[in-house]
Amino acid sequence: MPTCSKVTIALLALACVSVPMQGCKNGPPPVMAVRLLLGGKDHNGGPIAQGDVLKLTKSTDGTATDGEDFKVSLASKSGDGYEWQCRTPNDAYLLVDASFDIEPDGKLAAGTDMQTIYHLHARKVGKTKIEFAQVSLTDKNIAAKQVLTLEVEVKAGADAKK
Repeated sequence: MPTCSKVTIALLALACVSVPMQGCKNGPPPVMAVRLLLGGKDHNGGPIAQGDVLKLTKSTDGTATDGEDFKVSLASKSGDGYEWQCRTPNDAYLLVDASFDIEPDGKLAAGTDMQTIYHLHARKVGKTKIEFAQVSLTDKNIAAKQVLTLEVEVKAGADAKK
């Protein structure tokens, strides 16, 4: 491979890591281009970093740092008569925004894969459990089709330890 091509690839990789592409709605630090390219990750427990998009497919746990923001993405099918709801939006340790995003945007054909994306903010040190339920749009008395929990231990950031 010619040196010119190597330099071009190196510069593109550097730009993808260091150039801010978008921020969350409520003002946290920007998500870098590399996170956009890689998309969300299935979360199987462990640390949750600033700006992570956790694709929850099962109940899990993790650790977050006080003051950081991340997202939870939940899969469903359009037109199936169910929607995701957060059952614990105003927790003392982890705040879940009342608004959420649906991707892809706009009108979808029935049976299209879609994601409901919740924005979360670790607000203070402690342990909490956030519950997401896939509930019927038409009959609120029917039990949830699926319930997923995210147990999070919010730890003090580096600034708080000093």
